[in-house]
Formats: sequence, C-alpha cells, structure tokens
Amino acid sequence: MPIIALGLRRAIAIKLIPNAFKSGMSASSFISQLRLKGLTYRRTNMFADWRTVNNIEAKKDVLKYIRKDRLPSVKSMADVEWAYDKEYIYKANTWSRIHPDEPLTERQVTFTSDKPLTPAQVEEQIATKWSAWERYIPEKVERIQVTSAYHRIESPLEAE
Repeated sequence: MPIIALGLRRAIAIKLIPNAFKSGMSASSFISQLRLKGLTYRRTNMFADWRTVNNIEAKKDVLKYIRKDRLPSVKSMADVEWAYDKEYIYKANTWSRIHPDEPLTERQVTFTSDKPLTPAQVEEQIATKWSAWERYIPEKVERIQVTSAYHRIESPLEAE
C-alpha cells in the first residue's frame, strides 16, 4: 500500500464523507473503512471533520429558500471551524459575461462579514465589490444567487 501524505489523507477523507453520510454510515464505521484504505489521521480531527461536513450537507442550499429581505437564523447556518477572519461566511453563485454576445460564466463566490446579512445585502455587497475583484478582465454580473451561509466558531481543540 502506498504511503499517502497526512494532508492528502485528510483531504481525501473529507471528500468521501458526504457519500458515507448519505449512505447512512456511522462515523466509527467510516473511520474503520478509512483505516482499511490507509487514510486515517488523528481521531479527534476525523470526528470534527465528520461533524462539520455533515452539518454543511444538512444545511446546503438553505439560503436559496429564505426570503431576500429576511435575516437567516443561526440554525440555518452550518457551524464551521474554517480559518476566516470574519464570523459569517456566505457562498453565492454568480453569472457574468465579458461581452453581451458571449455565453454566461458561472462562478462560486465566497463573501465574509462580521455581522449577519440578508441574502439581498450579500448580493448587493458582491455586486458593488465585483469590479474590484475583476479588475483584469471587466465582466458584467448578470445574476447573483446566495446559496449557503456558514457561522465560524472556534475549534474546541484550539480553545484549550
């Protein structure tokens, strides 16, 4: 069996978690499967990744169904331990084009904020900052759709 670097093991395991979750596999049996494949890493980190990914999967695309003028509740946001400098993270799909005759280009944009925002406020912020982000090739944004929101929490391992 080839030796896989620790960082790659964790990345591969995180990619496998959603399918395991959807199939109804428990965290312990998933870790046993990873051990057979040689993809294990620190058990506490594995359980933290399992909780984070499953929380994201359960709350994926929730913001699509929240009215644009309403603040999403913290319950509709997945709690994550990502290394962002702001507390709230929003993901949105954008459709843009360089020239009116060209096809639309779809991208996923990440926007962070220190306070919770409505989907309309997130769309407005992305639209106003788009020209600064796309300064090399000016693209015109045709449509923005906020898809998900995340609430950054401190890792219990780092708090100790």
